[in-house]
Amino acid sequence: MIGAILFTLVWYLSYHFLPEGLLRGKTGAAIIVESDAAPTMFEEWGKIVLYNLGALLVIVLLNLIRYLDRFPLGYVTPLGLIALYAVFLGTNSFSMPMAEPMAPSLAIIGRGGPYEMIAYMLVAVATYNQSRFALTEDMHSLKDIHRIDPVPRLSLEQWAGIGLAIALILLAGWREAAMIMAL
Repeated sequence: MIGAILFTLVWYLSYHFLPEGLLRGKTGAAIIVESDAAPTMFEEWGKIVLYNLGALLVIVLLNLIRYLDRFPLGYVTPLGLIALYAVFLGTNSFSMPMAEPMAPSLAIIGRGGPYEMIAYMLVAVATYNQSRFALTEDMHSLKDIHRIDPVPRLSLEQWAGIGLAIALILLAGWREAAMIMAL
């Protein structure tokens, strides 16, 4: 629910108040993502899937650290990615831009991005209890990091959540590749 509210609010604000193309070519992804589509649909899909699986891996790795012994850091990452996607959408900052910025509407359901965001949230929730280290109050000192033992095994439901997240990434990547190839 928090992700949906954040997405809608940031999308609306960026669409109405930020200049078009604000982030185009200015993010870390712009360094590794080419502005041209791959020669085939399968190659474009593979490229998109690899980037998104990398994001899933980052979320899992960040979930290995619990902040102030309260919540895993991987919970913050999907919210940041959701806000960033909303700004990209509202300002049309994609490396292969749309004809015009997309106004906030339910038409977003036809794009791959929301399903990628759901996958990010799913993997964050599915791996929430896998923290190996806890940061206490002073994050600048290594002595304030302590190891968490024992770490529970992933349950069947958690594995299903991870599997569903990967399936969503594969399907959303296909949809996104099809949209890119149609440009």
